[in-house]
Amino acid sequence: MKILVADDESTPALFLRRTLERLGHDVVMTLDGLEAWDRLQEGHYRLVITDWMMPGLDGLDLCRKIRSRVDSSYTYIILLTAREGLQDRLAGLTAGADDFLSKPTDPAELSARVAIAGRIVAMQEELERKNLQLAELATTDGLTGLKNRRSFNEALPTACSLAVRCGYPLSLIMIDVDHFKTLNDTFGHPAGDAVLATLADILKGGTRDHDIVARYGGEEFAVLLPATTADAASLLAERLRSIIRNYPWPQRPMTVSAGVATTGTGLATGPELLEAADRALYHSKRSGRNQITHHDLFLRGAVSGLLRDPLGR
Repeated sequence: MKILVADDESTPALFLRRTLERLGHDVVMTLDGLEAWDRLQEGHYRLVITDWMMPGLDGLDLCRKIRSRVDSSYTYIILLTAREGLQDRLAGLTAGADDFLSKPTDPAELSARVAIAGRIVAMQEELERKNLQLAELATTDGLTGLKNRRSFNEALPTACSLAVRCGYPLSLIMIDVDHFKTLNDTFGHPAGDAVLATLADILKGGTRDHDIVARYGGEEFAVLLPATTADAASLLAERLRSIIRNYPWPQRPMTVSAGVATTGTGLATGPELLEAADRALYHSKRSGRNQITHHDLFLRGAVSGLLRDPLGR
């Protein structure tokens, strides 16, 4: 374990360092609370052993500063002190200390206290790992590995606000798999799941790292494109449509329909952009599928100008 020790007395500090290193720990020594605080900003330490009385920043103030940090990693703090009174211990606990070591320090007690700290830190790390997994599950679609609808709905208003504030276009592509129900009915749901997973890979592979690709629901996908004009978004949607149409699907050819919308006059919020893309998608479906429609062109009574598949799939 990586341990930060803060003690302005050289002899006790040297004793701590040698004892902890014999126990197999990686020890970094500092001479006072200020230096310890600086080291904590530079590196990651799960255990801090600090003297109570130090110049500049004493042990209690160091505890308070550590506890004031807003991050996910918990730092276990052992406070070194010769004070044995109840009020002193309460002051240390209130400041944020987890445990105490008496001065002068007994090697056996130091070993035991550090072992306790190690067990608690290990449990905390496991809890943090599981929390990260839960957070990921809460925002990720289990089948495709894409962002889920909840995550997309959280990202959309923020992206719209940022686009309006910075003055760049934001485009949204809504994509729906054509005749997906008949695929499930004919070949079974496992085949349908395999198609959705492959579609997710195609969409991720055909977009930028900072684009947001989500499974919006069922066989519908959403692609959010920051700093992307209407023309660029339409070209991307057409390229994705073409890749999907020409992919060697094992059961039968698969196609998608898409609707595209871009922020601009009358489209500045998430709900407005989503409704516009949905309307354009509906136009593509109603007009024969396997095609894309941009909302701006749809409003002017024109289709996107991108040819649909002559087979009408």
